[in-house]
Amino acid sequence: MKFILSIFFSLLLSSIWAENGIKFFKGTLKEAQELAASEHKLIFMDAYASWCGPCKRMAKDVFTDETVAAFYNKHFINLKIDMEKGEGPQLASRYRVRSYPTLLFIDEKGTVVHAAKGGRPVDQFIGLGKLALSKNDNSAEYTKQYEEGDRSPSLLKAYAYALLNGAKPAMKIANEYIKTQETLESPENIEFLYDFANDADAKIFDLMVDKKSAVIALKSKSLYEEKVKTACNTTIKKAVEYKMESLFDLAKKKMKVAQPKFYKEYCLLAPIQYAAAQENQEDYVRHVDKYLKKYGQKNAMLLHQYAATFLRQFNQKNLLEKAAGWSKKACEIDHQKKYLKTYAALLQKLGKVAESKEILDKIKALGAS
Repeated sequence: MKFILSIFFSLLLSSIWAENGIKFFKGTLKEAQELAASEHKLIFMDAYASWCGPCKRMAKDVFTDETVAAFYNKHFINLKIDMEKGEGPQLASRYRVRSYPTLLFIDEKGTVVHAAKGGRPVDQFIGLGKLALSKNDNSAEYTKQYEEGDRSPSLLKAYAYALLNGAKPAMKIANEYIKTQETLESPENIEFLYDFANDADAKIFDLMVDKKSAVIALKSKSLYEEKVKTACNTTIKKAVEYKMESLFDLAKKKMKVAQPKFYKEYCLLAPIQYAAAQENQEDYVRHVDKYLKKYGQKNAMLLHQYAATFLRQFNQKNLLEKAAGWSKKACEIDHQKKYLKTYAALLQKLGKVAESKEILDKIKALGAS
């Protein structure tokens, strides 16, 4: 029942409330460096050319992968730069880019931490990111100072960020830092709460929610909401991993407090994620059907996303017919070419060749590529 692995964070994060795939920063490298410094992250830069075949395949098949997106959006400021346009030629010279794609991992000072040439499949691309994080891991020196007894706020804060940036457990040190602070109202501490509120079952998440207005003022409403949803989903993932259904219930309770307007919808979404993580196909299908009846009747994007997932994951006739119904409705709401392509593919998979051809002819008439 491996269908679950490829949906786990896709529909629940990407199609519902976030961009599909890696979120690429819209700005210059200098602006990305400023953001990287403020968020204590590395920059991943896709140095590409518009004519490059492997670059196009990476963009289509790798950058859109759910697992890749979850990992890179969490750990990096992501940047795509055409090396033949805008600041591209200058950066190509600076970083000695001679082939495409060149995958660069750059710190906030503009120094390359790690680099690789050529396209990578999903697993290798994630491995590349983990290697870059390990090369940027400067937590060893802080560990030494901590073990020698240094508990100064500056050390604890730097140590916590070093662990976070190295993808290592950081909550213990983050909590120790919080305890040293008489007030959490400063912009620096609000930023700290936001950066470390990655699990809804953690105390620091509650502190961030308590400072909701300050977080929104410093970051934005959309970033606050995305952080809440991601943290709640992380807790649901832990509920499955540790076989603790209480964490599943806790995630919903935390959503009710942190984002009450989204609570009712989340109560229908959360069981989908829980069933997916448990690899329970029957429950997954049942909860998706229930969710779409409530929230998908007029939402073409939702209908299409779930229909496309069923197309990729299932071969059972009844499930494909259900997906075809969603896909047809999506096309009626919004006549987008990608929606039509999914509908045609579902009809083809169901053996309805003539109907599929009719849809494909409509796509051609629309000038589809």
